[in-house]
Amino acid sequence: MGTEYLSMTFEQLMERQRFISKKYNAALAGKSSPATLNQLLLHMEEIRQAMWELGYRQQFELAAKKEDPFGDSIVN
Repeated sequence: MGTEYLSMTFEQLMERQRFISKKYNAALAGKSSPATLNQLLLHMEEIRQAMWELGYRQQFELAAKKEDPFGDSIVN
C-alpha cells in the first residue's frame, strides 16, 4: 500500500480516516469502479487495525507501569 499506518499517532490516524472517508463518499457518488471502492475500504480497514494495535500497545505499557486509571485493562 505504501502507507505505514502503524507508525502514525492516534490523531494522525483519525485525520487519515476522515480523509479516506471523504474520498470514499466522493468515489461512491461518482459511481467509481468496485475496485477503487475496495481499495479505499482496504485503507479504512488498515487504519482501524492500526488504531486497535495502538490501543493494545498502550494497555500493555500501562499494565507494565501498574497505571490503569479505569481498572479495565485487557491484559490483566
